[in-house]
Amino acid sequence: MSPVASPTVSSPPAIHAIQAEATIEAIGIGKIYRRDVSLWQWLARGLGGGEKNESYDDPASVAAVREVSFAVKKGEAFGIIGRNGAGKSTLLQILAGTLRPSKGTCHVRGRVTALLELGSGFNPEFTGRENVYLAGSILGITHTEMDRKFPEIARFADIGEFIEQPAKTYSTGMLMRVAFAVAISVEPDVLIIDEALSVGDILFQQKCSRRMKELLDRGITLLVVTHDTSFVLNMCQRALWLDQGRVRFLGEAGACVRAYVAAMAAISGNEAAPTDDFSTLSVVPLPAAPGLSLHGKERLGDGGVGVERAWLLHADGSAGSAFRVGDWASAVLMIRAKRSARAVSAGCELRNRHGQVIFATGLRVARRLIAEIPAGEICVVAIRFRLELQPGQYTIDLGCGAAADSENTWDRVLNAAVLEVAHAADQDVVHGLVRLPSEINVSRAPHQSS
Repeated sequence: MSPVASPTVSSPPAIHAIQAEATIEAIGIGKIYRRDVSLWQWLARGLGGGEKNESYDDPASVAAVREVSFAVKKGEAFGIIGRNGAGKSTLLQILAGTLRPSKGTCHVRGRVTALLELGSGFNPEFTGRENVYLAGSILGITHTEMDRKFPEIARFADIGEFIEQPAKTYSTGMLMRVAFAVAISVEPDVLIIDEALSVGDILFQQKCSRRMKELLDRGITLLVVTHDTSFVLNMCQRALWLDQGRVRFLGEAGACVRAYVAAMAAISGNEAAPTDDFSTLSVVPLPAAPGLSLHGKERLGDGGVGVERAWLLHADGSAGSAFRVGDWASAVLMIRAKRSARAVSAGCELRNRHGQVIFATGLRVARRLIAEIPAGEICVVAIRFRLELQPGQYTIDLGCGAAADSENTWDRVLNAAVLEVAHAADQDVVHGLVRLPSEINVSRAPHQSS
C-alpha cells in the first residue's frame, strides 16, 4: 500500500493524570546544542549552569529534542520509534542520566539498567568475566553477589570460552550478548534499551524477547528505542513517535506504528514507474455484492485521493468475511481523486491479532502505478490473494496514495474489515502462521562400502 503524506498528529495525554503511578516521567524535555559555545561556557555547563534559558528558535542553536512529555507506568513496556536523527537516543540518554536536558525535568524511579551504545562501559582490555564484574560494581552489586549471578550470566550470554577472552576480540553480537545478560541479571526496576537488540542472530533475539516478557511479568518497566516496529507491536502497550525532536504521536502501540509506517511510506514516495494511463484503462462494472461499511472507520491521510467504496469478496463474487483455509479472497477498492493525482497506488495489508503484518501487496509492490487520475475521476483496483493462513481472525487495512514530496496525498482506512479464517475437518492443518508452497522428497543414499 502506498499512503503518501503525514498522518494527523495525536495530542499527548495529560501527564499529570498518571504521575502518581509513573515509574518514568518526562515533562517538557528539551535538548539544545549551540554552534558557538566557548570553552568557558562548556565548563559552566559541565558544572550545571548556563543552559536552561536557551531558546529553540535561536539560529545559533540546534534542538535535538523539543518539549517532549510522557509518562510510563510501572510494569509497562513503552516503545520509542522514529527516523535516524529524530532525537530518540538523545532522549534516552537524558532519561538514563548520562546527558543533562537543556529544558524540562525527568524522573526515573528505582534501579535503572541502560543498554545505550553497544559495548559502552566495557573495557576492551578486560575479559568478558572482568567486564561482567565491573558492570556489576558500577550498578552497586557486590563481588559476592556477582559470584552468585555469574554462572547464569555466562549461560545466558552463551559465548563459550570467549567469556575469558578480552572484549576487544568480541564481535558486536558477542558484546550485545554479554551486555544484555548483565543488564537483566541485576534485577532492574527500569530497563532502558537503545537499539542494542538489532545486532545478533535471530535465535538470541528471540531468547531476549522471551526474557523481557518474563521481566515484564515480574513488574519491571521497559523503555526501548527501536526501528523494529514488529517488536513494538508484540512487546509494547504504548509507543511514542519522535520526529525532528518533537512528539508526533503518543498512544497505543498499534496506532502509533500504523501512523509511523504510513508516513514512512509517504516519504519514500512511489518509486515504481507509472505504467497505466487512465484513458486506456478498461471499464468494468462495480461488484454487485454489498460493500464494506467504511463510515466511522479510523482513517489517516488528507484524502486528496481516497477509498470511496470497498468490497471484500469470495472467489464467486459474493460478499463475506468468513473464509476457509486456502480460499481465494478479493479486496476491491474504488479510488476517487478529489484533485488531479499523479503516480497513484493502492493496496492492502492483512494483520493478525498481534498487529503483525502477515501479508501486504498493491500497485507499488507490483511496480505498477496509475500515471494520473484527473480530478473527480474514479479508478477500480482489485487485489486477489489466497488465504493460506493459520485459522483465526485477521484485520485488513485498505489505502491509496499519489505522487511524492510536496504533492503527497493519500488515504488509509484502518481495520476496514475483519476476516475469519476457519479450518474444515477435511483440510490439512496449517503448522505455523502461514502455509508456503513447499516440496518434500525422500530418497536413498548410494550404498557406501565400509
